[in-house]
Amino acid sequence: MKKNNHRFEIYPILHNLNSGKNQIQWYSRYCNIKINQLVKINYCVVEADYNTPELHNIASEVLTDSVTEFLVSTNSHLNLASYLADFGFKNPALIDISFKTGVTDNAGQAMCEAFKLIPELNNKDIKVHSGQMYFIESDLTTDQLETMAYAGLANDLLHNVVVYPASEISAGLRFNNFKNQTGEIKRQPVKTIDIQQDFNELMKLNVKNCWALSETEVKQIQKHYVKLGRNPTDVEIEVIAQSWSEHCKHKIFAANIDYIEKAVPAHMKSLGSFKVESLFKTYIRGGTLKIQKDRKIDWLVSIFHDNAGIVRFDSQVDVCIKVETHNSPSALDPYGGALTGILGVNRDILGCGQGARPIANTNVFCLAEDEDFKKDHIQIHPKLKNPDRIAEGVHLGVQDGGNKSGVPTVNGAFVYDRNYVGKPLVYCGTIGVLPQIENQLSTAEKRQQVGDYIVMSGGRIGKDGIHGATFSSMELNESVPASVVQIGDPITQKRVSDFLIEAREKNLFSSVTDNGAGGLSSSIGEMAQKTNGAIVYLERAPVKYPGLAPYELMISESQERMTFAVTKEKIEQFLNLSKLRGVESTIVGEFTDSGDLQVLYKDKTVAEINLHFLHESLEPMQLTAVIDEKLIEESKNKHWLKNVTNIKIQIKKNQFDQMLLELLKSANIRSHEHLVRKYDHEVKAATLVKPFTGHKEVGFHGPTDAGVIWLKPHGGSDVAAISVACGLAPKMSSYDAYTMSIWAIDEAVRNAICVGTNPDQIVLVDNYCWPDPISSEKNFDGDYKLAQLVRASKALYDISLVYGMPFISGKDSMKNDFVFDQLKISVNPTLLITAMGKVDHIRHVTTSDLKNENDLVYVIGPCYFDNDSYLHLNEICSWAETQTDLKYADFNMQKQIQIYKKIHMAITKGFIASAHDVSEGGLAVSLAEKMMSTELGLKINLDSVSNDMIQFLFNEGPGRIVVSIKPNHKDDFEKTIGHDFIYLGEATKGAVLCIKQKSEIILSLKAMDLLKAYKNKVPSGVLV
Repeated sequence: MKKNNHRFEIYPILHNLNSGKNQIQWYSRYCNIKINQLVKINYCVVEADYNTPELHNIASEVLTDSVTEFLVSTNSHLNLASYLADFGFKNPALIDISFKTGVTDNAGQAMCEAFKLIPELNNKDIKVHSGQMYFIESDLTTDQLETMAYAGLANDLLHNVVVYPASEISAGLRFNNFKNQTGEIKRQPVKTIDIQQDFNELMKLNVKNCWALSETEVKQIQKHYVKLGRNPTDVEIEVIAQSWSEHCKHKIFAANIDYIEKAVPAHMKSLGSFKVESLFKTYIRGGTLKIQKDRKIDWLVSIFHDNAGIVRFDSQVDVCIKVETHNSPSALDPYGGALTGILGVNRDILGCGQGARPIANTNVFCLAEDEDFKKDHIQIHPKLKNPDRIAEGVHLGVQDGGNKSGVPTVNGAFVYDRNYVGKPLVYCGTIGVLPQIENQLSTAEKRQQVGDYIVMSGGRIGKDGIHGATFSSMELNESVPASVVQIGDPITQKRVSDFLIEAREKNLFSSVTDNGAGGLSSSIGEMAQKTNGAIVYLERAPVKYPGLAPYELMISESQERMTFAVTKEKIEQFLNLSKLRGVESTIVGEFTDSGDLQVLYKDKTVAEINLHFLHESLEPMQLTAVIDEKLIEESKNKHWLKNVTNIKIQIKKNQFDQMLLELLKSANIRSHEHLVRKYDHEVKAATLVKPFTGHKEVGFHGPTDAGVIWLKPHGGSDVAAISVACGLAPKMSSYDAYTMSIWAIDEAVRNAICVGTNPDQIVLVDNYCWPDPISSEKNFDGDYKLAQLVRASKALYDISLVYGMPFISGKDSMKNDFVFDQLKISVNPTLLITAMGKVDHIRHVTTSDLKNENDLVYVIGPCYFDNDSYLHLNEICSWAETQTDLKYADFNMQKQIQIYKKIHMAITKGFIASAHDVSEGGLAVSLAEKMMSTELGLKINLDSVSNDMIQFLFNEGPGRIVVSIKPNHKDDFEKTIGHDFIYLGEATKGAVLCIKQKSEIILSLKAMDLLKAYKNKVPSGVLV
């Protein structure tokens, strides 16, 4: 039967109509567009071989809540003009937004499933496509409305936009203007690449097809196929390109680097010139193996070779962790990019060992802020999205991904800097647990064998995510294809997740991994290394729509998919359970010992790649890194913001009250509670320390230092817990990447210590996000950026050895630049460190807020500094000068780790009631945050302090923690800590922060004023 298209529009009953005020305000603020009225209406188009009058009634039952909504279609009647007139519409236009061909439509898929639950439609061939309509009252022309739609309502990479003027609305033309988004796509045949053609033509194909291969790599491939005596197919080239991409192979971290110091600025630590063969093998894995050997650590279960690092912090369960980045996709589609970021790292945990259960999420966003550009009258490049729109999108994407998957978000950070306007940094992390032994076997080991079936489970393959890995290995420019964008579906992923854990418990598979970057090519290609071969039948792979080329089937990164190895004896049970749980599973191949990855399509071999060539033959890059004062200055002078003068606040040097209030209002210190509260911290009922703390009577608005998860609800022992904390200091990159790395690691560790973590059982995860560190004609300072990378890695190695804390997982993201014409915007070299540690007993858990009146307050750690490192005060105060004459200030790492061990001892003995780190804004900010959402104040006396007060109160150097203790613990506390503290004062009943020096009050602020400044950006009515 011929399919018919039926359009159904879902209208709210009048008193529930969304007025669109948020969008109206957004357009007014960010686009200077005036809109009088705006209303959003959801709709869907149903393609079905079912065409009876009852379909409208069925759709009404499926799509609407009869109390609040009603349905409109071609078979129903609505006086639309009258309906809209009640809300001030006189001459409305209509913007109709739908997905482009090949883009995943999660809402449409969910509605399709709902329709098929109706008995009459259960066996019908149905497709459902979702969309949104926006009725708009404005003075804008049709062309202006289309431009406006792409600015804030749609993404031109994902959506079709059709604008109907008022005359066409009344005629109902939209009901007849359906474009079949998933109709037959003309299948592209397998192509053969002439590998011996002119090399310049090969390089043009390289750019055109988004292979992201270097000239050396193209020559290596050319040489390989000449030796084989044949040309490669496009499937083979695409698989090799994905596997050799920077995103997958981490070529820069594997390179041989000559590090040369010519002229080292005084503020940088001299490391001397040297050669390093692989930053990863030398500094990250090398450091970890040395720590493991020196400390005789027996709790590192699996490091670096699986989807996540696994440690044994409990007697019952093992814990794993992974942190990923999704920067490039989030720059193009903030919501979709961030959503797939959090869902993707969840799948890394699901694919770890025999499959771990995600129990907690983290996220860190490095963003620009529109207001920051407006106040200094800076015009953002028209090819860039409004930074606030990016911020809203990435936050909502991670929020939806975590909440809808039932995984709590327990830790994270927001970092703002103008240099992230070209490309945001979106870090997403997940912690998981898995039983140490199940079915009398270790769950940390993968056990695929020759003869096991290769099974793909979960979502189907589409065009979304094609070239995702290679695209993420390139700079962002105007030529990016729409196919790189992926759309995540947390509901489908939740089904896959639950099915996977149940199948693992029943011992129905021998191995599992996720379909991440490179899709089937990477998941099967990596798993095949263990058996030394695999054969894949691409025509069996389930697709979202027909017409995909074989190479697209092989490399698409379409989401929510896992690849399993299943023995022949258990395949029937596996497939039956999959069907029962509503997860689509398909046998797509078999593991062999042929030595090749063989790919067939309809009985024809379309790829046959030697696994050794694919995974082991890539020659290391030979690079040079240079530290030279002249090159550093030239790099700074050619920065795109070099002529911008920040408009700073006029503050005199003795106005400490105003300094503190302005710091609390600043972007990197102020509260983000209105955003963070939208994450679910409570799901799974195991979160002991949440993002905010305080006293019940006042509310919970004070920031905490780290998240803490109780392991008992996840199968662990009764009293064990784990903490997760983060640290990063990207503003220090322009000062020295070595120092930046030290600060980032120490902050993550310091935050973990504050919640009661044992410093002898902390592991670290590194995530580098760097601008292009490869020197070229268009990247003149690549040698310096590479030197920054070497210095950051050397610092990571140095401090991790001293702290005795191994790295167990990590990720790097290079080429974080936006390039258009002559404009290049590079992110700050940014290193995120995530610390996960063991809290030996839940009674050791400590939070940041003051607990009791008369408690004594101390600052522990280095309080005397050679340099005035008040970065955030420098940003906002008119008198603060740029730090050009500073000298390198060494950080005593050996002494610092001993301080942390003493603090931990004091916590375990019950001496410390609260602990909070000193970081952005310095000591004064830390004291203010300890008071927030308590009924207590602080009386601080600094008579014994000889420092300059600005330096003492606002210095942001590492290593310091503010603690409060009960008076009766004073002697025991001071004896435990030793000499590395300064007594500051005591907690008082009045909620006032009062700081004196030599009987003079130098700062006095009420808690309500501190909190008001801290929450200055929180929209009214958002928080109770």
